[in-house]
Amino acid sequence: MRHKTYILRGVSTVVAAVVAVTAAGCSADKPSRDFTVPKALCGVSVPVDALSRLLPASGKTLTTQAEGSTDGALLCTVDVDDVMVLALSRERIVAGDSARHILYTQLRVTQPKFTEGTSIAYVDDAAVSLLKCRAADVQKEDISTLIKVLKPARSDESAMKSLITDYTAKVKKQGPCKKRSSL
Repeated sequence: MRHKTYILRGVSTVVAAVVAVTAAGCSADKPSRDFTVPKALCGVSVPVDALSRLLPASGKTLTTQAEGSTDGALLCTVDVDDVMVLALSRERIVAGDSARHILYTQLRVTQPKFTEGTSIAYVDDAAVSLLKCRAADVQKEDISTLIKVLKPARSDESAMKSLITDYTAKVKKQGPCKKRSSL
């Protein structure tokens, strides 16, 4: 009987040691974020908390790049450790499309949620907004903004809703519907 007791004690000691080593290994590998979350994308301030929840939980460097112009098509990308994790595009489009249709045709999203009536459609990893430009000094057109997070970025429906809603409101305040010089 004593022999079996020693074997069980020995097994429990080995199990305890394995658990301790595994736990130590997990805490040593805790992801760290060495980059700073940007306060603006494509010249428009963004809610840092919402953007932070969408970006990867770890990484060393973050870079942003903007191409295009505010009068025409504009593309902003966010890279973490040289991997694109977020893309934001803004462009003028012919009036009459819907945020839901753009989200479906561009990204095949079929069940989005809506805010601002139906001018903003979003899911956990993508969103589209439409600003309707209707005035005497502009042609009938809309300004579409599309945001997409890519792996290893994180999906978060409430963060995406906050990001697209706030971004669209700030773009609107910039007066993008005014007559433009060229496309």
